[in-house]
Amino acid sequence: MYALESFPDGRRIRFSANLPLLDRAVEEAVRFVQDHRVTGNLFDVKLLLREALLNAVLHGSHSDPKRDVSLEVLADAGQLRLTVTDQGPGFDWRTGLSTLAPPEATTGRGLTIMSLYADDVRFNAVGNQVTLTKAITGLQCTADADGKNQTRRNVMHDIHIENGQTIVCPAGDIVASVAEELRTRLKEIMREHPGPLVLDLSHVELIDSVGIGLLIAAHNTLHKRGGQLLLSHVNADLAALLRTMRLDRHFSIQPA
Repeated sequence: MYALESFPDGRRIRFSANLPLLDRAVEEAVRFVQDHRVTGNLFDVKLLLREALLNAVLHGSHSDPKRDVSLEVLADAGQLRLTVTDQGPGFDWRTGLSTLAPPEATTGRGLTIMSLYADDVRFNAVGNQVTLTKAITGLQCTADADGKNQTRRNVMHDIHIENGQTIVCPAGDIVASVAEELRTRLKEIMREHPGPLVLDLSHVELIDSVGIGLLIAAHNTLHKRGGQLLLSHVNADLAALLRTMRLDRHFSIQPA
């Protein structure tokens, strides 16, 4: 189920709790922001959309297709307000917001990202609804009208060996909907090509909290074998996110 309602200053989207529909909802919300001729970098907006919806789909609704998730996007007076509601029982969001996941953890970063990238985070009492507010003055659109920055289903662009290093080029954003397929491919690659692994992020604009967990899992596997994970061609917004999450303690982050 996927339903879209448009009104002058916003959109309401309701969908069954699964990851492909989450991707669709994010793309629709981003198009709405772009249609308002916002200028600037949409990285923060896309990241907040993904984290709020991931929390609702994975943790609130436990990916139960019988449960719905709703998203309301409202642009008003220089602010973007994102309200996400799920049909789950809620959770202890107060503890979650005050807890920072350790660098080696593969989960637990979604709430931290929301609190860092939103100007205001408000949950309802039980925790099955969150409203994120973000100032949008001066943002700059980076996605083309043809949607080249939308999530691509082919997870690999290229794999090759260079100077003893295995270089893997993901084909698009490393987000929850492609994480399992990418995880499987990386496990195969690490088995076949032991040694340093380089992820070339030339085609990656954004990595969500599930994608971050994937990177840490790959690092943990390589570290146990005496190997090393390196990230190359990392855009400035993504590098800032990874460093804020203290992941530069684990692997090298080389700028684009």
